[in-house]
Amino acid sequence: MQSAKWQQLEQLLGAKVTTRTMTAAEWEREGGSKYPEAGDSVKLPEGTRFVARTAGSEITVYDTAGEFTALEQELLRLLLRQRNGRAPAGGASDLERQARKLGEWIIQCVSGGDTRAEVPERMELRTRLFDGMIPFLLMCEQAEDKEPSYSDLEKALRSFLSEDTLLVPLREHEWLILAPDRMMAETEGADEEIVDSDEGKTVLASLASGLHQMVTGEWGGECHVAVGEPIDPAESVVHTVAILRETVQLGRRFHMGMQVHLPWLIHLERLLSGIPEAVRSRFVEEMMGRPDLFNDPETVSTLDAFFSMDCNVSETAKKLFIHRNTLLYRLDKIKQEAGLDVRSFNDAVLVRILLLLYKVTKRK
Repeated sequence: MQSAKWQQLEQLLGAKVTTRTMTAAEWEREGGSKYPEAGDSVKLPEGTRFVARTAGSEITVYDTAGEFTALEQELLRLLLRQRNGRAPAGGASDLERQARKLGEWIIQCVSGGDTRAEVPERMELRTRLFDGMIPFLLMCEQAEDKEPSYSDLEKALRSFLSEDTLLVPLREHEWLILAPDRMMAETEGADEEIVDSDEGKTVLASLASGLHQMVTGEWGGECHVAVGEPIDPAESVVHTVAILRETVQLGRRFHMGMQVHLPWLIHLERLLSGIPEAVRSRFVEEMMGRPDLFNDPETVSTLDAFFSMDCNVSETAKKLFIHRNTLLYRLDKIKQEAGLDVRSFNDAVLVRILLLLYKVTKRK
């Protein structure tokens, strides 16, 4: 806080003010609420402590030795909450204010590991959460002069997805988008039962890809989108955000160049990410006939396409725009150099694991 504003606050309170940073857990141990918000207060032996602002699991507090009436505390609480908002200079709508409040609560829960928390009744936006909403996590970075405002992004999303779409800011450049699942049945060629079928995942992937194209086409910059199956956000939004964040993280780690990430396709990556680096490196070295095999971009792209096509030779050749015999030649070359035949199930599983481990080990 600037010196003049700090003096103004001390004059307003009629007492000396000090500031410090603490964790949400420390705040709770001292008698504060489990999910602190700007303006919350606790009585201390030597005065009163107010929450100035929150940032995940960390909070900034003001300590003062002054004594306050209930009315004074309420006025100060309102002032701090007004100052704490990330609203644009022109002010925010009620919906944006409610969405930012929900987003801050979600981040607090995720940072604190409380992923099973349900949206509390005090959240005004809870009344607009219903069973059957598609969760999208959008992470994007644009040039400062091209970054969308909340209202601009919300308007674009309502036009692209649905009028019932909710936009919830999480952190800078990170947004949670909740859209009604009826969109899946409204997709061209889909039927009313698609939400409950495996085909639904294909539709979700298509929606996520379209969302990515819409955002990058409108504002440019790097953009990543993850999508999950429909949820009841009032019950599981925190858990869903944690899963979608992990999905983007693993996708960027294991699949460079991919911008749309699907949680049902990264089970193996989630398992492998928990293996210590030393174990990963040793395993790759011991199992490969040639350690530099994956240094060849053609080999890596061929294997990536082969596995994405469920090891189907004909479909892989079409995906790579090469003749079937050319693909067979490449696969035979891998067999000769690595001693592993990816047309065999056991060897295909092993090569898939080796390729993923090599990618993440190489980038360390």
